[in-house]
Amino acid sequence: MASRFLRAFLRGFLQFGKSFPEVLRVLLGSFSILVPFLKGLWRAIRHGFSRPERNSCCIRLPSTSHKRADPMIYDQYWLMSQGLGVTWDNPDIWLFDHNGNLVSGQKLDANSEYKVLVRIWNNSYEGPAPGLPVYLSYLSFRIGLTSNFIGKGFTDLGVKGSAHCPSFAEFIWHTPSTAGHYCLQALLVWADDANPNNNLGQKNTNVGKLHSPAHFDVPVHNDASIPRRFEIEVDTYQLPELPDCSQVTREKYKSRLAESRARWQRTLVQQGYGKFPVTAEWKVTMHPQQFALAAHESTVLSVDIESVSGAFTGRQMFNIHGLAKTPNGQRKLVGGVTLTVEG
Repeated sequence: MASRFLRAFLRGFLQFGKSFPEVLRVLLGSFSILVPFLKGLWRAIRHGFSRPERNSCCIRLPSTSHKRADPMIYDQYWLMSQGLGVTWDNPDIWLFDHNGNLVSGQKLDANSEYKVLVRIWNNSYEGPAPGLPVYLSYLSFRIGLTSNFIGKGFTDLGVKGSAHCPSFAEFIWHTPSTAGHYCLQALLVWADDANPNNNLGQKNTNVGKLHSPAHFDVPVHNDASIPRRFEIEVDTYQLPELPDCSQVTREKYKSRLAESRARWQRTLVQQGYGKFPVTAEWKVTMHPQQFALAAHESTVLSVDIESVSGAFTGRQMFNIHGLAKTPNGQRKLVGGVTLTVEG
């Protein structure tokens, strides 16, 4: 009896030994599947059981799953929508003549080539934008008109604070054969942009001599398919001088987000829209200041600027903003120009 039991035990042990590699393989395969599942379950427990956002064509991953770039430029439309004053003399767009000299863009030669340099920033510390497309176009000197394509460039934009931020895109612009004043627009296009509303920068300026008064004619165009009512406003906002870094006392914040919020609130107080009215030293007359335009209709805004005292030397900038009322009564910025008076 004992020998029969021993023989049966040995036979079973030998059969298990032959199948042991297969059993081990199955166990290891199950373990390799189970580990990622357990990891995903742990992440879901930590961050909450939220389903990814969906639309009709794709799944939108949450921000914790991928890092998004936020390419940006000095965008007047975005800045004013946030309550800030703006200038139409864009600090991120420069023009150079054939000798490499920086030119103001206020008196360009017809049928001539200029180099246009566009500076691009990234508002993201984690998402770069390699091969970022940059489009350059121009408008006639006016408020609200269809743009004319100049060229397309590319730039490798690094994350905020890196050696590749800001980055630059260069263009060669052959000006139209008709002499005049032109408004440049630079547009950034990034498919996975964290904020696509800060991607259009506009440079639109003009200079007039103070011959009591300085006179400007600004064409205004309604490029909408519906009638709109326009309101014109003027202020004297200018970009502030940057402080000397050695004289700035750095405050300590709990986080980078807390620092950004504090700086934003300080900027709103110091550079908010409406905080830079025309002073009593100047008289600005605009006609018409409020008017309605039918779809695709145009008119000419007449602006006269004079010094009340009659004695002025130097340069003074005035920002003219065109705002259109939407059907629900809200106002939308549709363009503008910075006028510089020289005396």
